[in-house]
Amino acid sequence: MPGGGTGSRPFPRQFWLLAAGTLVYLVGIDMAYPFQAIYFSRDLGLSTTAVGIILGLTLLATLPLQVVGGALCDRLGRRPLLIVSICGSMTLFLGLGLTSNVALIVVLVTVEAGLGWAQYATASNAMVADLTPVEQRAEAFSIVRVALNTGMTLGPLVGGLLIARDPSFRLNFLGGCLVCGVFLAMVVFLFRETRPPATAATPIGATFRGYGHVLRDRRMLAFCLVALFPLFGFGQIWVTLPIMLGDLHDVPVPLWSFTLVVYGACTALLQYPVVRLLCRFDHMLLLAFASTCVGIGMGAAAFVPWPLTIACIVTVSLGIVILLPIAATVVSRLAPVELRGRYMGAWTLVYIGGYSLGPLLGGWALEALGGRGAFALIAAAGLTGAALFTLQRGRLPSGAGAGRGEPAEAVAAELAGAAPAGPVTQIPPLCEHESGSAPRTTRRPTP
Repeated sequence: MPGGGTGSRPFPRQFWLLAAGTLVYLVGIDMAYPFQAIYFSRDLGLSTTAVGIILGLTLLATLPLQVVGGALCDRLGRRPLLIVSICGSMTLFLGLGLTSNVALIVVLVTVEAGLGWAQYATASNAMVADLTPVEQRAEAFSIVRVALNTGMTLGPLVGGLLIARDPSFRLNFLGGCLVCGVFLAMVVFLFRETRPPATAATPIGATFRGYGHVLRDRRMLAFCLVALFPLFGFGQIWVTLPIMLGDLHDVPVPLWSFTLVVYGACTALLQYPVVRLLCRFDHMLLLAFASTCVGIGMGAAAFVPWPLTIACIVTVSLGIVILLPIAATVVSRLAPVELRGRYMGAWTLVYIGGYSLGPLLGGWALEALGGRGAFALIAAAGLTGAALFTLQRGRLPSGAGAGRGEPAEAVAAELAGAAPAGPVTQIPPLCEHESGSAPRTTRRPTP
């Protein structure tokens, strides 16, 4: 991918710094995070339901902070939010390495849930959209996902080696904190701010008022509701899946670590070529296919014997390499430039909310329905999401809606409390292959 960008201008240096930093960050996170559930269950003696509540309920409880993060991402900038997110992750891993007090650990998990990875997702997605033209955006998101998935491959691999030296997971947690610190240094010393200048002058009250625009965007709301179904399935992969594999198939921790390496390697290898090849097709159909892969792949893991489970993990990885960058592209196209951080904050809220339903409901279902019953429910959720994405084709077509093409003055008027005018606006194409066609128009009705 020389220079990046499907025949268009090269991606800027800051984009490649973000991709490199994402790789480092994910190595640090995945040296530690995938082993949390096993540590809580095996070493701290917590039940599966308790583990699900700790990891799921804390995510749900901190969702309002994602709203704040999206607003501050537009008001203060992308770079400060990245710094906060990395410090949140480091705080959790440092604490896990130094204490086994359950009450304190719950506090640390809550801090990370509110200030860690979720804020990184908002800030990095907004930064990618700032740095790339619209026709390159799906490819740009996929490149960052390649870096992320490569980190997810290397992290568990290093983590497995550390477990062999120290089965208590202490080295994993402290090592993860140290590696995340490398990304922190990169952001502090190498990154520049990318926030569009127009957002800096927005009063803080108007910054939060911008969420009213998001909440009135019915296409955005419908899209986010449907996305909850595959995200619920994806949320099982780090928490209930390893517990289920241990209960039903006697898969030990080292083999689970190997499974994570397979997942990360598949997503890293498939991410860029799959998205580059498929971005020209209808995005709702792509998301329907992704939801099917996540649901069927995750659900089948409870019914096939080990090591055929690895084929299920590969299926899930195929779904994820399509789902996350294409969904982020759709959201970025729906967002006016002045509200980009808030749209990405809203998407992060949905992403984290759907993901948190995995351990929260999955832990309960695992105990109430058993491994096979719980994972059959996950498969049904994925298929439901696929059906609903398909139905959205008429309401949210693949080529529609780059923020409805609203100009800066219309959004600024709305943020200031005035009634925006109703101009005729152009909607640019969703993929570069459409760029040769005449732009379509839409008219915003004047109140």
